[in-house]
Amino acid sequence: MHVRWTTFPLLTTVLLASACGGGTSSGPRSPTSAVGAASPDVTPLEERPAAPSSPEQGTPRTPEPPAYAHEWVVSPTGNDAAAGTKSAPVKTLTRALSLAGPGDRIRVLAGSYAERVLITGSVRAGTAEAPITLEGVDMPSIIPGSRQGALVVVERPHWRIRGFDIDARNRPAFAVVFSGNTEGTVLSGSEIHHARYGAGISFHDGAHGATLENNHIHHISVPNKDGHGVLIQPTVRNITVRDNVIHDNSGDSIQCYSPDGAMPAAPAEGLLIEGNDLYGNIEQSIDIKTCYDVTIRRNKMHKARRHPTLGGNGALVVHMSARDVLIEENDIYDAGLAIGIGGNRYGPMPSGIVIRRNLIRDMLTEGGMTGGGLQLAVSTGTQVVNNTFTRLRGPALILGRGDGGPTQGLVLKNNIIDADQAMEVGLHAPGLTAGSNLYRPGATFLEEGTALDFSQWQARGQDGNSYEDAAPVDPETLAPGPAAVDRGERLEVDPSCGAGPDIGAVESGC
Repeated sequence: MHVRWTTFPLLTTVLLASACGGGTSSGPRSPTSAVGAASPDVTPLEERPAAPSSPEQGTPRTPEPPAYAHEWVVSPTGNDAAAGTKSAPVKTLTRALSLAGPGDRIRVLAGSYAERVLITGSVRAGTAEAPITLEGVDMPSIIPGSRQGALVVVERPHWRIRGFDIDARNRPAFAVVFSGNTEGTVLSGSEIHHARYGAGISFHDGAHGATLENNHIHHISVPNKDGHGVLIQPTVRNITVRDNVIHDNSGDSIQCYSPDGAMPAAPAEGLLIEGNDLYGNIEQSIDIKTCYDVTIRRNKMHKARRHPTLGGNGALVVHMSARDVLIEENDIYDAGLAIGIGGNRYGPMPSGIVIRRNLIRDMLTEGGMTGGGLQLAVSTGTQVVNNTFTRLRGPALILGRGDGGPTQGLVLKNNIIDADQAMEVGLHAPGLTAGSNLYRPGATFLEEGTALDFSQWQARGQDGNSYEDAAPVDPETLAPGPAAVDRGERLEVDPSCGAGPDIGAVESGC
């Protein structure tokens, strides 16, 4: 059986609006494929989508130009002194890059190209009306040659790069680098893999306006060190990472990084992470450090297991001094912890974090993992609204332990908390506001070490209009049970399709 998300408009209340920006998305998209639900314990990993293997597999969202001004052809059997036509192709990508101008397409025929692809220096920029296309035919391979450094370096706007096997062959270098003015540049339909370095793809030195779309990124690995699939570094702006499959890295699938106070560069800002399948890393699926204006939407995050020596086990963390981070409509499962907010910091608390309409399910406890939902540490004004927590072996919510500071001004509303251990609340949760949540009967609330039942928890002045029900979710579809329908609190502009908003992640009847 599968869960199919009901399409609903985004909740864009005044209360939540500070975190709703980010990235370069053209707007929300309706999911088109089912989310696996499967057994009561763990969803089979076989349900993940196949990795993209060619530009034709999957539908890119970046529109193509209606025609090309000129076409250049590259072949391993070509000659760089040739005309660059189909009958007289050039031999190297380097030569073709020097020939192409706005509106042109470079078609790279199948084979291996042992050279660095440098879209830099005297290589021309495309324009919004006439981008330059670099297209592989039957997935030609770009592999290391005699020169050191990243295999592909992009420093020009409005390039469309697609259909390549970018194989770093365990060289200690990035596979792909974006820097400077990369507005409108897209890397899509490619496989990027086996870099023995800090990341497979790095955005740094002021890169802005670029998109990663429909790629397969995997096995970026450094023994006993971080090797991230995608790394977003300081000074970067308005990057979109969308519809990729990213897995089996020695760090995170995606990390947005700025080390509080350690360097003067401005933190990355305006990041959209949408529709990706992220799994099987030594660390997290997504790690947001000091980055601003981030949207994490409609991703699958799973298979986050604790490494015996390096730790890890969470799907998503937001910490240091991150601010204005929207986490919505994600499916998170098969991990030790779904989301962690807070932790280590040197500057301001994480702020403006909104966690809404996520399905958090099927968490694990073996190997020292908590099997829980959210761990909310030092932060201010975090909002957890309209989420569904179900089939958890640990607590759905852990908050206020004082990890680095208070969990200040936390809002918990309209959530289905279908868990035996509903909540663990420490001494450091000033301003906690909870209401309109739906709990499983018999759930426990651990407050400052004392176990409470629901009525005792309410007697402490919390969750006054919340209630219990024996069937908060449908056990097969994970849609809200009858007791959750039309029972949620209205949050300024609600997405309801009935008499009122439903409690939980899915709005029925839309």
